[in-house]
Amino acid sequence: MDYIRKNYKEGEPILSKDLKQLNISYDNLRQKLKKLTDQNKLTRIADGIYSYGSLPSINKIIENKYIKRNDKVFGYYTKNSLFKLLGFKIDNELDEIVTNEFSAIVREIEVAGIKIKVRHSKIIINNDNYYILQFLDLVRDLEDYNIEQFELENKLKSFISKYQINKNEVDKYINLYPNITYKNFYKYNIQNMLI
Repeated sequence: MDYIRKNYKEGEPILSKDLKQLNISYDNLRQKLKKLTDQNKLTRIADGIYSYGSLPSINKIIENKYIKRNDKVFGYYTKNSLFKLLGFKIDNELDEIVTNEFSAIVREIEVAGIKIKVRHSKIIINNDNYYILQFLDLVRDLEDYNIEQFELENKLKSFISKYQINKNEVDKYINLYPNITYKNFYKYNIQNMLI
């Protein structure tokens, strides 16, 4: 418990896979976590996710497990989730995440009582490319949404400006995306929006 208190804040998700650096066997780690849970020193939130003190928010749990932990990015929101984050009015469907931290191609799962859709990334996601991949997902999915052209252009320009997206960055990854991404890129004149 001393290690946990030194390395985690109250209410912060603790992932058992991160504790493997303690150089103890998996079975021993599981036993120690169970003992701490039985003693009410830790709360088991979901499989492999713990906390002490106040409980973290569901969004914090999902973020730590699938998107970003300790300033290291390994996932991002996509599809409906991304459109909602950008301020579009989208029906309240499942949050959808693309991540390195998932082995199945795509699956609906439950994390701490909340259903989300998680898909494995075909491209390794990191701090240097997550926003480009997220942007290309956005471009790929434009046809799936009925959005007024002016509003769409403003949101795209805002996203491009926020992350300073340029043609060289897009060119590095766009060939890894389906043809609809190219089609939408030119149909919506996105090449002229880039920095």
